[in-house]
Amino acid sequence: MNFSTYLNFIGLTINIIGSIFLAISLNKIIKAYNSSITALEHFKDTLLSGKDVLSFTGLDMQRKNALHNNKTLTQIGLVMLILGFVLQLVGILLNK
Repeated sequence: MNFSTYLNFIGLTINIIGSIFLAISLNKIIKAYNSSITALEHFKDTLLSGKDVLSFTGLDMQRKNALHNNKTLTQIGLVMLILGFVLQLVGILLNK
């Protein structure tokens, strides 16, 4: 195997790891948004039906915490994806 093949392999491996980081961080963020949307739908339904309205507290803090805690993981995943694509591109250009 030559140098360009190694670069392609390393780039692909970095892309896979970066994709896993992005999937984990975005999954946590989506869960926080999903719970907020569900609470808002429940609030709307009970308000329109004339029943007693339940108050959900802390959802905005949960959403902010999810965004803050996963910001670093998302940035690492994006940097790894970009680095992996660059390594694969360099490997292809060196192969010609």
